[in-house]
Amino acid sequence: MILAVPATARTGSIRAIDIADTIFLYEENLDISGLRSGANPVTALRRYVDDTPGKAVLQEIPVQDDTSFTVYESSVAGVLGIYYAYNPTDGNTGRYVRIDEPRVEIDAVLADPYHTDSIEGLNIPDTTRVAFKVIAPRVAASYRYGTVYPATVDIVVTTPGGAELNIFQGRDFRGLNISSTEFYTDDPGRPGAFTFEGLEKGMYRVQAKWRTPTTFDSQAPDSNILSWNIGGPTPVTATTTAATTPLTPSVTGTTTHTVATTTEATTAPPTAPPTPAATTAAPSPTPAPGELVVPLAAAGILLLTMGRWRGR
Repeated sequence: MILAVPATARTGSIRAIDIADTIFLYEENLDISGLRSGANPVTALRRYVDDTPGKAVLQEIPVQDDTSFTVYESSVAGVLGIYYAYNPTDGNTGRYVRIDEPRVEIDAVLADPYHTDSIEGLNIPDTTRVAFKVIAPRVAASYRYGTVYPATVDIVVTTPGGAELNIFQGRDFRGLNISSTEFYTDDPGRPGAFTFEGLEKGMYRVQAKWRTPTTFDSQAPDSNILSWNIGGPTPVTATTTAATTPLTPSVTGTTTHTVATTTEATTAPPTAPPTPAATTAAPSPTPAPGELVVPLAAAGILLLTMGRWRGR
């Protein structure tokens, strides 16, 4: 198994590849003849299980000309890492390179000395001094020869109106060399910090886009995109909202639900319900005069009958 080794600069030119160098997807016309173990040219690069020659081959990249080799994404097929040079006569040469993908990231931060404070997703005043942070550790470490760093990016700022600018607030953000694993645009020798004074309010976005080499520009993925807001409404804290602002939830159908503010209106206490009056039983109804006729007549007939019976 191969131990990790520090990344080193290429020698002679960006095209000249030696043992243990890192090469990147999309690079063209590389001279990898330095990986030969003798006179026979390299015909393939092989990736092995556990980076150990003799184990199973995970991926093989054909090499038609080891003095002009292009790293096609389709040939690598997502299998990045250590590859050994191979030819049918010599077999595995024991010499290797690392294949990686060129990546770059960006952040927007407060200007020096507050570089640790990102403004991503925030609403900031237009007088805030801002700088950009560019991160590309693998490219900075390996895509260079001597003190020359050929990889560059453009920083593109998109305004609220949709304009894309790489010259912004008097700062030229084109062709920034990837000469360190990360750098800030207000570092010495870089474009500098800036503010948004006098510019339109709203959401701004920024992205770092590859400029050179041309194959990175045309094929390698650009950086992440981040955004922030300038001059919008001041965010309201939960305490302020609860104390001063009525909250109106969304409306569903035709029913509106409203949450009252924390300041309650003064309302007179409710009046106690009246005590019900005592209940008095109603008197029995007095019979109407006509209703007594039938019982009195029956009594008279009964007395007459009894008198006759006694006379007998």
